[in-house]
Amino acid sequence: MNEITMKLTADQLIQQALAEDITSEDITTNAVMPEAKLGEVQLIAKEEGVVAGLSVFARVFHLLDPDTQVTFHCQDGDKVTNGQCMATLRGDIRVLLSGAQPSTIYSV
Repeated sequence: MNEITMKLTADQLIQQALAEDITSEDITTNAVMPEAKLGEVQLIAKEEGVVAGLSVFARVFHLLDPDTQVTFHCQDGDKVTNGQCMATLRGDIRVLLSGAQPSTIYSV
């Protein structure tokens, strides 16, 4: 997805989803990590499949904190296997936890 389409379409949907999940604060994240601390997590494939939507995935974290670094180890259209590292994210661990979906496996 190009940058213009991302800003005009996806950003609004991502922000709505984040607003639904994080009403005023991410209480769980704040309880575990009350202050900013740099961290690193990995996006791990839970099963075999074909990758899609990496730009939207990265955008979630960039909307929460533009300084979040996302390094992909695959591209949209690639086949992945169970347990394969698809991306590494670096930044404020609170942002990384807040942007993570509960069904997604992240190794810290």
